[in-house]
Amino acid sequence: MKIKKQDKELFNFYWFAIGQFASQFGSKMTSFGLILWSYKESGSVLSTSLLTVCYLFPEVLFSFIAGTISDSWNKKKIMLVTDSIAAIFSFGVFILLGTKSLRLEYLYLINFILGITDSFQSPASAVTVSVIVSKENYIKTSGLQSFFNSFSGIFAPVAATSIYAFSGLRNVILIDLSTFLFAIITLLTLVKIPRISVTNVEKESLWGKCKIGIKYILVRKDIFSLIQFMAFINLIAAIYNAVLTPMILLRNGNNDFQLGIVTSAVGIAGLFGSVIVSKVQQTSRRIPLIINIMSFSFLICNSMLGVGRNYYIWTSAVFLGNALIPLLLANVDYIMRIKIPVDMQGRVFSARNTLQYTSIPIGNITGGFLADHVFEPYMKKNSAFLTFFEAIVGKGSGNGIALLYICLGIIGFAGCCIFRMNKNLRKLDEIS
Repeated sequence: MKIKKQDKELFNFYWFAIGQFASQFGSKMTSFGLILWSYKESGSVLSTSLLTVCYLFPEVLFSFIAGTISDSWNKKKIMLVTDSIAAIFSFGVFILLGTKSLRLEYLYLINFILGITDSFQSPASAVTVSVIVSKENYIKTSGLQSFFNSFSGIFAPVAATSIYAFSGLRNVILIDLSTFLFAIITLLTLVKIPRISVTNVEKESLWGKCKIGIKYILVRKDIFSLIQFMAFINLIAAIYNAVLTPMILLRNGNNDFQLGIVTSAVGIAGLFGSVIVSKVQQTSRRIPLIINIMSFSFLICNSMLGVGRNYYIWTSAVFLGNALIPLLLANVDYIMRIKIPVDMQGRVFSARNTLQYTSIPIGNITGGFLADHVFEPYMKKNSAFLTFFEAIVGKGSGNGIALLYICLGIIGFAGCCIFRMNKNLRKLDEIS
């Protein structure tokens, strides 16, 4: 009977995950295509980075309210509505492209609205996994989600680049809209999400309910320390992501195909890492594992990206730096789901998102600013250290961003060493 119950549970999860994967794949294709379009239109790293900022800022801003609503409302309806709004705006971009009316300013506004919808969709989706999956399957299902994420990471950039190059951005968006229809049909007909009761908050005001999530985190100093560590990782990663596409295009003569190969290495690494998650024996010392993974990633990935002069080295660097990330995310996810009561996860996860993801738009803006106004201009001036730095990162356009990557590697590794000494963080392995 237990085996049949687990099979039914996993069958429900598989359809949910497949539907979300299809929608995510299409969205990543469109996102990658829009990054290519915006950078080629503006030629500015900062202008392109602002696309991400316009999306993330409202997502962070509305997370408190969204998490509270996610705990109280029907989660399937939330996901259906938010996915539908995203599809409507994708169709809007499709029309603007067809009439040759698309401008970067419109994308800023569209991304802002999509950020609001995702602030509601994200906690609903996260809590859904906790509701339909038992805790003994958390690591297993996390590995499958990493697999799907990695598959999207591998093929979405390649597919988007190929379709963009041969038939334009409109066809990329058409595929996105098709995957949306599949996800909606799957969610409506095949996925069953049981209702959960929310305790001790019915008489609270909306603002009172919102504050519960942040209060819970501040009281739990161990969880707060983990969120701080992930916020630090997100800051470095946001700077990293903001300047990766411009650096590669500047250093390889604007070769879109090579860019697709390098960015796909993230997905290949994630695919490899998701297999590791499903095969490796679970450890009771999750925090040292998490910190060790990031220490390795910062040193290897960022430093090699900086010193590399061709897409072979960049691809290797991206693969090595990201291969163990699914293992890190699976263990962070496990800790959060085990430590936080299910009926509070929407509010707590949203409070976590606000604290943890605020550093991403900061990192995006910082990365664009540092690339356009600090590192690239510096490497074009005659300075006392110019010859030394050129010996490390080479000459020509993009070498300033390459130097930035080396700095990120050093800062990231130093941050990991500091968090390794955090007593509250280590307590997560001690408390049952």
